[in-house]
Order: sequence, then C-alpha cells, then structure tokens
Amino acid sequence: MKSIHTEQIGVREISLINTSETIRTKTSLSFVYVIQGEGAFTYEGHTLAFDIGKFIVVPQHQTYHFESTQAKLILIQCPLTFVDKIRLEADRIESCENLYKLQYISNSYHARAGCVFKDKSDEKFAEMLVLQIAREFRNKTDDYLVIRNSISILLNLIARNLIGKEISDIRENQKAFSILKIITYIQQYAKDKEKTRIQEIASHFGIAKNYFGEYFKQQTGISYQDYLLDYRLKLVETYLRYSSIRLGEIAHELQFTDESHLSKLFKKHRGFTPNEYRKQKS
Repeated sequence: MKSIHTEQIGVREISLINTSETIRTKTSLSFVYVIQGEGAFTYEGHTLAFDIGKFIVVPQHQTYHFESTQAKLILIQCPLTFVDKIRLEADRIESCENLYKLQYISNSYHARAGCVFKDKSDEKFAEMLVLQIAREFRNKTDDYLVIRNSISILLNLIARNLIGKEISDIRENQKAFSILKIITYIQQYAKDKEKTRIQEIASHFGIAKNYFGEYFKQQTGISYQDYLLDYRLKLVETYLRYSSIRLGEIAHELQFTDESHLSKLFKKHRGFTPNEYRKQKS
C-alpha cells in the first residue's frame, strides 16, 4: 500500500518477514493494528509481545521498534494538529471530553504498552474502523469524509479506553488522578477567563488557593500560567491554520485583551506573527 497523506494523516500497511520496523513520533500519535501474525516490540528498554488483533498506541516523542518472522501491521499516523482541529470543531457543537483527555495523554502520560482496549465491543468496532480507513486510503477515494469521520470515532474510542486504563492504574495515587482531572478541566474551559482563574480552579478541586500553583508545578513540571498560555496559543494556531477567522475575532473568542496583545504574545512564544504563521501553514 502506498503511503498517502490527507491533512497530514498517514496510513501504511507494513509487512514484517524476518525483518523489523522502527516507528518514531514527534508531533503525532501513531496507532499500530496487528492484522496478521505475531512478534515483539521494544520501547525504552522494555520488550513486549504482540499478536493478531492487538492495537498499540505510540505516543508523541516516542520510538517503538517492531520485529517479527511473519506479521502484517497497519500504521495510522495522526498529527496532533488534526486532533486539535477535530476537538475545535466538536467544541462548537458539544463538549468532547474524551478528545480533551486524549490530547493530555498524548502529551503528558506515556500510554500503557500493549493493547489499549479493555472493552471487547470497542475493540471490534476499532478493528472495523481501521480496516475501513486502510481500504479508503488504498483506493485513494475522493470521499475523504469517510476517512475523517472514521478517525474521529477511532480517537474517541481510544481515549475512552485509555482513560479507563489510566484511572484503574492510578486509583491508589490520588494526586496523579487529580492532576489528570485538573488538566482536563483547564483544556475544557481554556476560553473562559473566570473558570480558569486560580481561585476558581482551586475551589473547584478543593485545593488551597495559595498551594495550587506549587501543586500544579510539582505534578506537571510547568507553572500553571505557562501551561494555560501555551495551551491557548495552541488553540490560536488551530484557528489560524484551519479557519479564515480574523485575528481580532480569535482574540475575542479566546479572551485575550485585544488583537495587539495576542499578536505580541504569539510572536514572543512562537517566533512568528499570527499572519506569518497563517501564510506559512496555508
């Protein structure tokens, strides 16, 4: 199967016959579905077995090494910008909580190795979606809506099952569970200045206001204000790249002081003016 890219999504069918394949990710999530055979994959010094039907997530900034005497894999590479775009569109219609959580896991949590699906019915549904996506790419169909919707549903299924695994894995560590909920809350209300004030968040999660900043940095390695600004600027990037909305409207939508303030912040933290970024990515 030739690798083709639509909205920078890549799909490949990989045959492993006494050979290996290394998958490296930078700004994407990669999903590996095993359609035939068995073998082993290695990451960060760990080696695990895989067999037919397994669905493996390769998170952002990770390297996974697959090898087998005879196996066939389907690799789907999905840029985080595409996840942002799907979420941005979903947010205008309804709250898409699973996709908020998926982005947090892809950036902050190392997805647990092995098959992501706990729910067997979800696993079978995911298999159908993967095969459909691969078929559409193989046939180079003009109906991209099928591919796009299939990947959107697949992302939701993965997020739902990963969250289930994360929750079961960290129930004994309440602090880790709390920071996951806090990050999800921040991403959900990033456009709302009132709901993202430290006093409001601290009160919502029952944490002392004076301790919240220290707690957040301990758990994430970044200050709350830096995280919030970076996340809001990622939303700006998504608007600039995938819509024709004017900068003043984006500033108003995301509750920046004004267009000039947004331009200065974007230039400072991204190295480009918003207009330069939009032209570069168009």
